[in-house]
Amino acid sequence: MNEETVFLPQAESAFIRPGTRLNDTYAIRSLIAAGGMGEVYKGEALGTGDAVAIKVIKAELARDPAALALFRREASALHNLHHEAIVRYFVFSVDPKLGLPYLAMEFVDGVLLSEHLKASPLDTATLSLLLRRLAAGLQAAHDLGIIHRDVSPDNVILPGGNVARAKLIDFGIARAPSEDGTVIGGGFAGKYAYVSPEQLGLHGGEVTPQSDIYSLGLLLACAARGEALDMGGSLVEVIDKRRRVPDLSRIDERIRPVLTAMLQPHPKDRPADMAAVAALLSWDEPRRRRIGPVLATAAGLAAAAVLGGTAALMLPGREPAAPPRVGALPPDGSGRPAQQVRDAPPGDGAAVGPVQAPEAPRAPEPPPQSGPPPKSVITPLPDPGPDPDAAPPTRADPPASAAADPPASAAQVESFMRTYDGGDCFFVTAVSVEPPNVMVDAFGASPRPFMVFDAAFQRGLGIEPQIVLHQLTEAQCPLVAFLARHYPLRDARAAGLAVTSDLLHSGQELTGTVEAGGDRSVELLLVGDDGRVSNLSRSVRRVGDTARFAVRVEGSGAPKPQMLLLLTSQRPLASLRGPGTLRAGPLLRQVGEELDRDPRPAGIAISYFRLGG
Repeated sequence: MNEETVFLPQAESAFIRPGTRLNDTYAIRSLIAAGGMGEVYKGEALGTGDAVAIKVIKAELARDPAALALFRREASALHNLHHEAIVRYFVFSVDPKLGLPYLAMEFVDGVLLSEHLKASPLDTATLSLLLRRLAAGLQAAHDLGIIHRDVSPDNVILPGGNVARAKLIDFGIARAPSEDGTVIGGGFAGKYAYVSPEQLGLHGGEVTPQSDIYSLGLLLACAARGEALDMGGSLVEVIDKRRRVPDLSRIDERIRPVLTAMLQPHPKDRPADMAAVAALLSWDEPRRRRIGPVLATAAGLAAAAVLGGTAALMLPGREPAAPPRVGALPPDGSGRPAQQVRDAPPGDGAAVGPVQAPEAPRAPEPPPQSGPPPKSVITPLPDPGPDPDAAPPTRADPPASAAADPPASAAQVESFMRTYDGGDCFFVTAVSVEPPNVMVDAFGASPRPFMVFDAAFQRGLGIEPQIVLHQLTEAQCPLVAFLARHYPLRDARAAGLAVTSDLLHSGQELTGTVEAGGDRSVELLLVGDDGRVSNLSRSVRRVGDTARFAVRVEGSGAPKPQMLLLLTSQRPLASLRGPGTLRAGPLLRQVGEELDRDPRPAGIAISYFRLGG
C-alpha cells in the first residue's frame, strides 16, 4: 500500500545549517518545527539514506544540566520501547564537535488525530480499531513501567490519514513510576481536557497505568463525538468534573460501557490494564473478523499485543515498506501537516501530587480565565500529604493591562516573578526568561499554589511558562522559605552546583561538581526529606574555581526528595560550625540572619535528587 506523501513546509529560525553532520551518522536536511524548548529537523541516515527526525535541545538550554537531564529522560523512555503503535527511537547522542545533544527518531508523514477529527467523528467500528491499536502501544509501554501521561488527540498521528496505523508520539513526559517526575512537558502537558483525576491530586495522586486508561477514554470519547468532552474550566471545575463519569449520552451505546469503565473517577474502579480494556470489546469480534486484509493485520497485531500482555515488535514485513519517519507538533491553525515532537526537550513528567479534596469542592476558585484552560506544565513528585482544605496562596496579580501587551519582555517576566507572592512553601526561579521560551523551576510541598501561579502568569503576561515543580516534603519547607527570602539577593556568578544523578539508591555515592571563586568559603548542605540538615562541606575537594564531591548516602523505602544547598561567602559562616545534624528550620534561620548582617551577597545554588532504599 502506498502512503500519501505529505510535503512539509520548512519552519523558520533554524540554528543548525542544512548539511550539518552529527557524529558522521546523520545529516541535517531541513527544519521541520521549532518549539519553545527545542527544534525538530528532517535528517538523513548517512549509511542508508533513510529519512529520520532529529530532535535537538535549544542551544542555550543544552548548557543547563537540569534541562539536559530532562532531554535524556525522553531517550530513556523510548530506548527499549518497540511497538508499531509508538514512534520509533533510534539513538540519543551528543555530537562531539558541536557539543549538541540530539535524539534521532522515526520520521512519519501524516496528520494528527485532532486535525482528522475536525472533518468528522469516527464511526464505532473505526473507533474500536483505534482503541485496540493505541491500547496495544500503551500496554507495551506499561509493561516496561512507562506511563505516557499525555494521551490526547494531539499526540496521535495517522500516517497517510490511516487510523489503522495510528502512532503515539511525544513521550517527552513519560516516566516510570519510580522515577523523578520533574520533566518539562509533564503533568498536565497543557491539556486539562484529557488529564486524569489523580494527575490533579485526587485519590492519593499516585499516577499509575490507570491514568493512561482514563486519558485514553477521554480521547476515544472525543473521537466518537468529533469534539472533546467538557472537562476544562477553572481548577475547581476541572476537579469537580472528575468526581463522576462524564456524560456519554451522545456516544454509540455499544462503545458506551467500555468508556464508562475507563472513565471511572477512582483508579481502582477502572480496568486492571489495557488488556482488560481490549477484552471489553468482545461485542466487536464478529465485525472485526470481516475487516479487510490490511486493517485486519494491523488490528490483529495490536490485539495480540494487548491480550497477550507483550509488545509486538517492529519486524520487517509487518507494515508496508517505508522510510523511517517522525510524528507530530500540535497544529498552529494553518492547516499544515503536523510534525512530531512539540517542544524539545520534553518535557516531566509527572503527576501533580495529591490534593485530597472532599467530595464537594472546597478550595477557593482561582480567578476566572480570559482564554482557554492553561497549557503549561506542572510536573511534581508524589505529594507527601498537604492539607487538602488549605486555601490557595494569595497572589500579587499584575495590572489588568499587562495581558494586553504582546509580547511580554524578559524584564516583565523577571518583574512578575520577583513580585509574585505565592504564600508559604513556595519558591520559583527562572531558568529562561526570554519569551516565549520561559522555563521556571519551582519548589514546594503542594502543587496547588503553582497551578494558581501558572494561571496568573498566563493572564498577566500572555505567555505559557514551562513549569517544573520539584515537590518537597513539609519538613523541607524551611529551605523553601530560605530560598524565597535570600535567593533573589544572591551573587549569581558566585556559585554553581550539579549532581551526576537525580535518582539514587541506598549505599550509592552522591557525586557532583561545585563552582565557586577561589577566594570564597564553600558550604554544601544536604536537606533530607525529614527536614534534617547534614553538612557535606568536608566532602568537597577543590581545584581552583571548580570542586568535586562524593559522599555515600543511605535511604529506605520509596525514593524521597532530597535537596542540596550550596553557599559561598567571603568568610566562613559561623552558624554552620556546629556539630552533627540539625533541623532545617532553626539552622537556616541562623544562616539567613548571618547573611543579612554581611553586606556582600552570598553565592547560592541548589540541586535536587531523590533517594530510596
